[in-house]
Amino acid sequence: VLFRSHISSIIKIIVFLQKKIIMVATTIHLFMALALFLIQNWIGSKSYSRGYVKFSLLDDKDEALSFNFVIKVFGPIVYLIIMVAILQYFHCNQFLFNIINVVYYYILIRIITIFLYERSSIVNWWRIIFYYSSILTISSIICSKFINSVDNLLPDFSEIKNEIWLLIIIFLYQVGNRTEEILPKEPYETSRAYLPELKQRKKRYILKKYSHYKKEYWNIIDKISNQNIQINTTIIAILIFENFNRPPIIRFVERCLIKITKKEMTLGIMQVSSNRAISDTQSVVIGTENLCSKFRKNQKESETARFRLMIKHHCPDRKYIRQVLFITKCIIDNLDNRYDYSDLYSEIEHEFELYETI
Repeated sequence: VLFRSHISSIIKIIVFLQKKIIMVATTIHLFMALALFLIQNWIGSKSYSRGYVKFSLLDDKDEALSFNFVIKVFGPIVYLIIMVAILQYFHCNQFLFNIINVVYYYILIRIITIFLYERSSIVNWWRIIFYYSSILTISSIICSKFINSVDNLLPDFSEIKNEIWLLIIIFLYQVGNRTEEILPKEPYETSRAYLPELKQRKKRYILKKYSHYKKEYWNIIDKISNQNIQINTTIIAILIFENFNRPPIIRFVERCLIKITKKEMTLGIMQVSSNRAISDTQSVVIGTENLCSKFRKNQKESETARFRLMIKHHCPDRKYIRQVLFITKCIIDNLDNRYDYSDLYSEIEHEFELYETI
């Protein structure tokens, strides 16, 4: 009986330790997946000028598909191999069990982010399914045929003389390739002011948000703008784009942060500067008052760019201005009274070098 009692205690301890190891391994795998998510985003931001598809309402690039496939599919796989090599080097083999979970968690984080940012209706799900299926298939093969069968992934540096020279050649090629001009000489080069095709899923998203924000904020904006429907529509376009980048969950976190930090930051759907927590409606009131004041000032200074200068007052980035004008054009094109927007539309035509007139 005493022997059985000891055996039972040992088994319980082993089970307890196994559970602890699994919990720790799961936590480490989750942190690895989060790090991969951040690294992939960083690589994407640095590779945008090379043809990397960075999600936006304005751009819908289809070029450099092979480049995007390499970054989005092979990036996680290379990361997984490097993480395995590091764990093996530090003799943390207990965390190698089910290391493929890092890929599963990474994909899950990606999908959750899409829904948190309310982009489920505008992303290209077929392309996403293709990318994620490729990641899962290739990583499964790599894990079963390579990672799980090799005790040490780190190279033997005494036997890689040829590989070192190959690395030098690749480096020199990349340095030479970098000499090409990526950015325009002038930040406002007109040849870059193209108007991309408006995908149906993005059009539905914009019009759905326009209908929602018009019902919620139009009367508030209308009183401040003295019933200027062109200003109203431009401001709602700003709301659509700001919500696109700062969905409700992010704005909630920002309101919580300012209560803790007490430091000024941009808050609310209108993303206006404040040193205290404000609601979305309050941000719309503050933002509209600022923009209407700027518009009236611009009315005296400029007859050709009043709306663009108003948007620029909210955010000076040229890409931001084009995003808002792109959204505004989508809204106007689907209104029955679009001829009432001739001043605003002429600025859109000028910005995107359009030749048709409203």
